[in-house]
Amino acid sequence: MDRVADLVHPTDTAGADVPDCQSCGACCAFSWEWPALIGFGDGAGIPPHLIEDGRMRCEGNRCAALAGTLGEDVHCTVYADRPLVCREFASGSEDCLAVRRHFGFG
Repeated sequence: MDRVADLVHPTDTAGADVPDCQSCGACCAFSWEWPALIGFGDGAGIPPHLIEDGRMRCEGNRCAALAGTLGEDVHCTVYADRPLVCREFASGSEDCLAVRRHFGFG
């Protein structure tokens, strides 16, 4: 089960606190399929050693560009050049809350 759609449960997120991405990192370690490069120029500026088969290289399900400890202190080493899929992932969205639940982050 490595798709967000398998984890999302209907919830009311109105009024919920938006999670702090730099103390989480769940979205960057949930699935090796997620950090896909989409279209021409996506991922430009990312070092070649971090790209593999049209996506960000992963170690297991964790993006190789993610540094730090999940649930404590993390950061993206290619944040300024991160793929479009990463740019569009919204903190506090249903997908965000689902991957946080998967890791037990609430």
